[in-house]
This record gives sequence, C-alpha cells and structure tokens, in this order.
Amino acid sequence: MASSDIFFLSDFRIDLKEHPLHESMAKRLRDIDRSWHLSEYGNTSGDIFVRKALARLENARLGTDLYSIDNVMVTLGATGATSMIYKGFLRPGSRLLMIPPIYYVFAGAAEQLGMTVDMMDVVRENDFLPTVDAFEAALNSHDYDLVLITNPTYPIGRVYPPELLFEVLDCIAAYNRKRPCIAVLDEVYAQLSFDQDKIRYGPHLADYDFVIRTNSMSKSLGTAGLRLGYFCAHPRLCEHVHEGTGWRVMDFLNDLGDLEYGTPPPVFGPYVEAACEFFRSARLDGESDEAAFWQSNLARYWDKYQVAKAMIDDAGLDYIEPETAFSLMVELRGAKTPQDQFEMFKRLLAAKRVYALPGALYRLPDHAKPAMVRVSFGQPESLLREGLARALDFWMNGQ
Repeated sequence: MASSDIFFLSDFRIDLKEHPLHESMAKRLRDIDRSWHLSEYGNTSGDIFVRKALARLENARLGTDLYSIDNVMVTLGATGATSMIYKGFLRPGSRLLMIPPIYYVFAGAAEQLGMTVDMMDVVRENDFLPTVDAFEAALNSHDYDLVLITNPTYPIGRVYPPELLFEVLDCIAAYNRKRPCIAVLDEVYAQLSFDQDKIRYGPHLADYDFVIRTNSMSKSLGTAGLRLGYFCAHPRLCEHVHEGTGWRVMDFLNDLGDLEYGTPPPVFGPYVEAACEFFRSARLDGESDEAAFWQSNLARYWDKYQVAKAMIDDAGLDYIEPETAFSLMVELRGAKTPQDQFEMFKRLLAAKRVYALPGALYRLPDHAKPAMVRVSFGQPESLLREGLARALDFWMNGQ
C-alpha cells in the first residue's frame, strides 16, 4: 500500500496555501536551493547569529532580557534537544517523572538509554492536567533526576493556567532543596495557542534556574525542511550539557554539505533569523502586521477545528476541546486496553486506509477513560474531511 493512498488523520500535512508564510520568511526560502530535499527534514544552522535570534525571541516571550547566545543550544528538532539533555544530565539508572500525555519519543528514548520512566496519574475529568497535590505526591514518591512537563499538552492541546504551572514548578523547587532535579518544559506548541495571552507567563518563569525550555520551529512554521529545535536554559545548565555530550551547538554538516547526495548545504541561518524576528514582532506588538498575519493563520486552524468538531458532534463522541492548533483527542469506543487501541488502529488502517494514532501511544494511563485517538486538523481541509469521515464510519459502524 503506497503512503500516498493513506489518509494521515493523526499527522500534519501543512498546506502553505492554507497557512502561508509571511513574506519576510518566504523570501528567505526562495533564496534556498530547492533541489536540496526541502520535502524532508534537513540541515539547520547552529551559528551565533541563529542563537542570537533565538535568544531575542525567547526574551520577548518572557518579557525579560534573560537569555544570551550562551543560554541557547540548537538541535535537530525538539527530540534532539531532549536527547542532548538526557545525555548531558542523566545516566543509565536515572529516574524520570513525566506528566502525560507526552510525545512518545521522549519516554522511549529515556527507556532505551537504560533509564526508568514513571508516568504521573492524570484523569479525563481534569482534561489530563495534573493537580498540585497529586503532582507533589508523585514527585516525592521516588528519587527523581528529571521531570518532563509538556505545555501546551501534546497532543491534547490544553494550556497550563499560570497558577498551576507555577505551583508545579514551586513543588520542583522545594524538591531541589533536598535533591538535585531538573525540569524540562516542552513548549513546542506554545506559538500555536489560539489565545496567545494564555501562554504569556512573564518574567517569573525566569526565576526557576533548574528549568530547561525546549521548542521547535518545524511545527510553528509547518516547513518540513526546517528541522530546527532548540532549548534555552541557565548558562550553567547549558555548560553541563556541553560537558556531558561534547556539543555546544549542533551544526549538522553546514560546512560540508550532504556527503551522501553530494549537494551543497542549504543556508537556513537567514531563514531562521527572519522567522525569529517575525514571531518576536508578533509577540511584542499585537497591532503589528506580523501579529495580524499570524492570527490569520491561527484563525484558519480554528476554522478547520470547527469542521472536525461538527463532524464529531454529529457522531456523538466525547472529545477534549483544544486550546492550540493543530490536534484534538476523540473518544475511541470499543477499546478498553492499550492492546485494544492498537488493534483498532491496525484495523482502521487496513479497512479505511486511515492512519489515526491511539491515546495509549502518548502514555495516557490505562485506566484513563474513555480511550482516545488523535485527530489532526492541521492538514488541508479536504484531507481532514475525507479522512475523518472514513474514520467515523469505521468507529461508529465497525466497518
């Protein structure tokens, strides 16, 4: 079965006609040699100009001049950032506490490195966000070296209220007084929040010097060729990663080109700088052209969410309303265990040629009812409608 015959209902296939790039970024892309695998994840630059632009962007998000180029490390996607953090701080036998749902690679990578991963207990009634008391009890139940928090949550798309996020971080700060423990704050979907004011945590976030904030631009911009991840942290934490991994930044053959294909390296640096300045302007001035442009993109995501919502409402299925683009979790009837969920995934793929990932993959607790499945509304609307119609027919009628 060719992949082109499959409707990837749980993936994102950003159509730049539906979600265009601002001209400041589009111009940079036109300058790149398009013969270089732009349909795939490609090289990114870790030069000082990119790190400076990322530091300026993150300072704008926090509203304080916290970061310099020494606080920023550039990686191959957000997964690369997390991998570097693991290798810089942890060793086989380390123990991690994660608040699900999470990007499944984060847990899998730690387990493959010989680490123990515990998932905190979360419930549907609270939209799978933690309560402070439950988090504090979980944190103090073992000796933890790292806590991973996803905000906004992935793939549910809920945003931590400021008071909840800071109370959770306060718990980790108290824990640090008896045992060193870092916190990874995965913010990949932060720039995709429908209401950007909900994700404004301000300078107070800078008070927690044990926090490492990870992010990625491939999601925000929908440009597969830009596989740029990064993390920001206190310089001593960055230096710790450098000592543990041998890498200060990731350069990915920018000087050599792609040795396998014999092609010259793409010049992503100017594009990354333009992207950072775009988001920085949108963040600092809500009346700017950049802010209006980005809001129009988010509005298009919202419109497609309404399409998915109407179809799911008609079917009578439960779901969690997302606060960010571009996915939501929908009730999966007839699946009581993770094995049931994965079996339905395989049957749906075979019967309807629809690829829809179950909630068990994102480490939702086995008892978290109802079982759920990820539906992406980030893809072109025509694919969303057709893929969701096929999936609903299968889920509701079993055929």
